[in-house]
Amino acid sequence: MTTLLRSISELYGQALSPAVVHRGELLSVQRLRGLAVFMVLVVHLLDVAHKLPGWEQAGRLYIDRLGYSAPDMFFVISGFIMSYITFTTRFEPRRWLISRFFRIFPLYMFFTGLLVMLWLYNPNMTMGSGSHDWESVTQSLLMLPQERLPLLFVGWTVEHELVFYATVFLVARFLGSRWLLTVMLGLSVLALCKWCLQAWSDVSFWDFHVLSLYMLQFTMGALVYRHWEWLRRFGQWRPLALAAVLVVLGMLFAESGEINQENPIRVLAFGGAYSLLLLTLLNREKVQREAGRQWTQRDIMVRLGDASYSIYLTHPFVLGVFGKLYLYLMPSASTAWMLVVASFLATLAVGMAAHVLLEKPIIEIGKRLSKA
Repeated sequence: MTTLLRSISELYGQALSPAVVHRGELLSVQRLRGLAVFMVLVVHLLDVAHKLPGWEQAGRLYIDRLGYSAPDMFFVISGFIMSYITFTTRFEPRRWLISRFFRIFPLYMFFTGLLVMLWLYNPNMTMGSGSHDWESVTQSLLMLPQERLPLLFVGWTVEHELVFYATVFLVARFLGSRWLLTVMLGLSVLALCKWCLQAWSDVSFWDFHVLSLYMLQFTMGALVYRHWEWLRRFGQWRPLALAAVLVVLGMLFAESGEINQENPIRVLAFGGAYSLLLLTLLNREKVQREAGRQWTQRDIMVRLGDASYSIYLTHPFVLGVFGKLYLYLMPSASTAWMLVVASFLATLAVGMAAHVLLEKPIIEIGKRLSKA
């Protein structure tokens, strides 16, 4: 018992200790993660705020034209960082699997489990993910790809991430790093062919996200990783300017689409834009490091990126509570903004707390087991 308590104390001691900047860590990736989760949070916050007087149309342009593209940013980041993590150092299958498992599954299953309990109490309490049965609930708990939204609706992006992770693992285990882009480009071409087939005929089939158009965005991130040294010649401003052009084009011509029915314009415009934005930040950080700059503390955007997964999973619960609170309090139009600000701050606080008290200790357990 004493040993167990000592181990728990050590875990939380590390979780609560000041976060440091690790050698070789790419802070620009964390900052971009922070931006992505901030975009997601604002979209869903505004959705809930539409219940308030004077806020019925707040942020409609942002939601409909830009905010919905935050998952595209996450997918590009994943394409880059999973390639970086897997292929920059010697690939060890056991350590890789343990690390990925503890970073993704426990936290997701914990919050999905909370929602399962709400669903058992009242089957209508599904946070807008539609009606569910035991089959879809079980699939949601196990993070298995579904044609519909999982019980915890934000999990649809995690399902896509896991398919990409599995692809990276299989390539690294059986083929080697030089084959990743070949495999990803092949899947991207097949995904485009599938989209054309469905768009121009009555043929439709479920592919478990393997031929999702989002594969193009994972591929874009992997391309940035593979050819970063060559791409550095373009500096910071040229990719940033082109990224801005693609964002504008995406805002003008892309549509969010239904779940699992993404469209090429969205994927190519925003995927390209966020790949170029990632390249801009990476090039900037590289120049700063070569000039001798050292970071000793994690700035607010890096911290937001650190906690992005926890914020992503917890924010539907917090905003769901505030949505009901809005209806109960019935604030006036002049005071509604205070509730919006309170819900935003509470969402960040809960996400940060989940990151420190749950996510970081779980990740540390995974690190220790992978080294055993």
